[in-house]
Amino acid sequence: MPSFIIELKKVNRLKYISMFTIALFLFSFSMVYQLSYVFAHSFSTDDVSYFLGLDKRTKVELELAEKNYPSNITLSMDHSDNAARLVYDIYYADDDVVDDNDFIKRYDKALGSSNSTTHALVVADLLDEVLRNYADALVIDIDLTNMSNLVLLDNKESLTTSYVTSEDDSSNVNYTKFFSKNNPIFNPADYETAKALVIEVRDVFENHLKSSSTATNQPIDVISTLEKDLEKLEDEINNNGAPTEVMELVHLQIHPSLQTGFGLQTKMAMDGQMDMDGQMDMDGQMDMDGQMDME
Repeated sequence: MPSFIIELKKVNRLKYISMFTIALFLFSFSMVYQLSYVFAHSFSTDDVSYFLGLDKRTKVELELAEKNYPSNITLSMDHSDNAARLVYDIYYADDDVVDDNDFIKRYDKALGSSNSTTHALVVADLLDEVLRNYADALVIDIDLTNMSNLVLLDNKESLTTSYVTSEDDSSNVNYTKFFSKNNPIFNPADYETAKALVIEVRDVFENHLKSSSTATNQPIDVISTLEKDLEKLEDEINNNGAPTEVMELVHLQIHPSLQTGFGLQTKMAMDGQMDMDGQMDMDGQMDMDGQMDME
């Protein structure tokens, strides 16, 4: 066989191997991207839980606005602005709502159609808001709702010795606050909201989850553990605990208990199939000598 033909076959073989390697890399990257949503505990929600979550957050902000008026008009205005934004969100959460009567009907329907799973989703949503407001109160430039950020705990020593440039912008991230207790409160309104939302979470648990039929069918230790962890979370927030400890408590203890006790599902399909956006059709077959048939 002529040498140039042999060389041509080698080139084609290397080309197909390279194409397969790239395809495999893209597939693996997509897998990691999708799995990050599971690790972040992004739960599948519904219209009712979303509506009820907005309702409870709105009431929290309204109560805080009233609590601070007139003794601290600045905080009262901050909470009033938050409440106004949430009222707008909840009013337009349903396209069928066009007037006050429609809203009242939607409100009553949401309250009447809720169950233990719905309220567990509300708790999960409120917990995310606790994390966001706590981070904003301390000006922590790290997303506490993203569980993947827990990998930072493995690099505590190196991260706390210097400022690190954020990938999103040119600002410096002070990781020391991420690992520290008793950080200064820069945004009091956000801190008040975080504390009030924890109380709301515990109220939902006590009134809708603790004694529900779903809970009674679960092992006692699941509900008991969840109750103790919610108490611990309230203590951590009230006593200005380290963001890392708050984050660990929510993602590694409370969220798994909600999943176990009330059957919450992540946004990844739980039927064993993964919805891969931009999924690659791997029709190519590689033979034993490294060649790929590209159909």
